[in-house]
Amino acid sequence: MRKKWLLVWLLLAVMAVPEICAGKRGEGPQPKDFDVKYDRGAYEKVMTADQYRHELMKTENDERELKDAYFDRARALYEKARLENESFIYGFLSDGFLHLWALTDPYLARRKRLAVEAEDRFIRAVGLNKFCYDAYYYLAVLDAIDKDWDSAKNNLREYIRSENDDSYYHLLLGYVYASQKGRAREKAEEEFRLAEERATDPVAVKWAVSQTQGTQRPRGLPPIKLPYPPRKQYFPRSVSMNIHVPEFVNQTGHEALEKLPGLLSSRISEAIFRNNRFTLIETHATGAEESALRGLDSVFLGSIINADLTGKVLLCDIKVIYPDGGNILFSRQFEVPYRDTPMLSIPDRDINRIVGELEKNFIKCEGSVIQVSKDYVTVNLGIENGLRPGYKGLVLEKTSPVLLPRTKERITTETYLGEVLFEQIEDKVSKARILNTGRVTIEVGDIVRTK
Repeated sequence: MRKKWLLVWLLLAVMAVPEICAGKRGEGPQPKDFDVKYDRGAYEKVMTADQYRHELMKTENDERELKDAYFDRARALYEKARLENESFIYGFLSDGFLHLWALTDPYLARRKRLAVEAEDRFIRAVGLNKFCYDAYYYLAVLDAIDKDWDSAKNNLREYIRSENDDSYYHLLLGYVYASQKGRAREKAEEEFRLAEERATDPVAVKWAVSQTQGTQRPRGLPPIKLPYPPRKQYFPRSVSMNIHVPEFVNQTGHEALEKLPGLLSSRISEAIFRNNRFTLIETHATGAEESALRGLDSVFLGSIINADLTGKVLLCDIKVIYPDGGNILFSRQFEVPYRDTPMLSIPDRDINRIVGELEKNFIKCEGSVIQVSKDYVTVNLGIENGLRPGYKGLVLEKTSPVLLPRTKERITTETYLGEVLFEQIEDKVSKARILNTGRVTIEVGDIVRTK
């Protein structure tokens, strides 16, 4: 009887072992989940894939299941992004880097076609833009792994054309020289010294120092630079101030003036349309007026508050407000003469005078971002520059100049990064809220130009 019970207990113990082991595996660290946010386009898919890749690079060697999960999730998102936008160069670079880095990982290196996939991504990046210099650097790393030293040096020559004389270039070139025979070792020592001088991260500094102090050939690849993600571009509705001109309001009660409000708003709209300082916006409201004005920079509100019917002179109150907050951006009263014979009219000079004063009020100024904190930026523009709460500005980055083919004139191109609303204005600085949705791309040093 005892033997029978002993056999039952042994059988139960054997059956419980897999469940216990499975339970222990379930208690281990689980992979983090990252959602594709904002517009869910190719850019955001790649940014989310980069997060998985970052977690992969931090994962310990003994956490193999985590490594597999992060690698597969990153690769799947990169593939979706490439299918969605086949011209997104950074998507190819970042995906290629994932496969390249996996080649250097003792566990992930067992996967098939890593080198082939990495090379394919970098070559396709160069095919999209022959000036994609980082792709040449990564191709040189692949050559170093294959010990194809001549090809590695050729690709590094292409990379240095970008004038990006960084430590990674000298580390890899030094590694190539140090792996060869003869006088190449002397060249390697010089490259490692240059890498030490230019290195900004401690890992690269430590690796360079270790090579200058050692006499043997280097073991293992030097630190590999990460691909730098592009800044998300913002496409503003207009680079000038959007303004809407509703019909004037007649507050005098005189029936003889009933046609003048429509004439005034029409003439002022025409003058604003011809003025390059503003962009005239016509709204077609189907619901509440507030929803129709959403997205505008300003609304031009005009009222006839008094009239001299004998002298044919109107007293008009003009205000320009920021529609979302109600901040008054401009306020002034104007005397406007009119004629009613032989037909109702208003002189051009008086219409142009109103629009001219309006333009003078919105001073064009340009400054820089001096601090970024989550949803706000601090800009070195203030009251002395003519700013008021409710003004809007565009944040942009000046890129490399373009040379016109015929005239050889250099034109500075600009990349729009976002839009800000000035809220707290001081004498020389102001605090502005970032308005553009999506991933924040604004950094210290970016240019801010008022609309």
